[in-house]
Amino acid sequence: MDEQRLLNACRLQDEGKFTEAYNEFIQISDSSADRLDKAGALLYAARTLEISGKCEAATTQLSAVRALLEDYPKSERDEEFAALERFLDFEDANLFWLRGENPEAALDRFEAALKKHRLPLKDPRSNDFYVAIQTRRAFVLADLGRWKEALPILEGITSPQEYEEGIAFYLGHCYVEAGDYHRAEEKLTEALKLRLPGHLEYRAHCELGTTYYYLENYSKAKEEFEKGADKADPIYIKECQIWKWLEMTCRALGLNPEAEQYAQMARPS
Repeated sequence: MDEQRLLNACRLQDEGKFTEAYNEFIQISDSSADRLDKAGALLYAARTLEISGKCEAATTQLSAVRALLEDYPKSERDEEFAALERFLDFEDANLFWLRGENPEAALDRFEAALKKHRLPLKDPRSNDFYVAIQTRRAFVLADLGRWKEALPILEGITSPQEYEEGIAFYLGHCYVEAGDYHRAEEKLTEALKLRLPGHLEYRAHCELGTTYYYLENYSKAKEEFEKGADKADPIYIKECQIWKWLEMTCRALGLNPEAEQYAQMARPS
């Protein structure tokens, strides 16, 4: 494989030039005679699609990679093959999680990858692979309400190399569930400063609202709930009773007419 070309494509990806990076990875794959080089370039192409939010297209790309690896002679499967297979299984589980269709199944895929690809603890690749999967496992566990399992994993990630904003958010989420509101405030505020993706941003505002409510800072609670409600989808607002939280917050502030409006919105239609 042309290493310089690959590095250039990765640079394009890092710069957010996803179309250019994707096209370059595909061209590298097409021009590679070696099947593992071809599969590796396609994996990078799938990763580019994933980062740019094209999860369905990325999943299709991963299927092409898996077909290349499945046909590879078993007698020739070396460390390069094993590394590609680790990358593939990780991306497969990661994409399933990002699609958000079945959190329990996503958790099963991460755990299966962790079990399948056991590396010696002294192997320098072990830590990166382990931390990447454990980070995502913690996110899924937290979303499934299993925050007591997620919290020690997240607290153990002392120098995050990726998903720093997600780690901060989910730590904040777990601290809210644990009733540790001062640490929740710290982490949720940090997460919002790190520019969360949209589906986490409104959750962070609403959970920060809950945090301020219990800290009896009702003005800030109202502000955060309103920011969250402005961007949240109707299902989240209903399931998390955001209008009810706003009603209680307004009553605590003595804003009874506004509280009545939110009470009306909270009632089943």
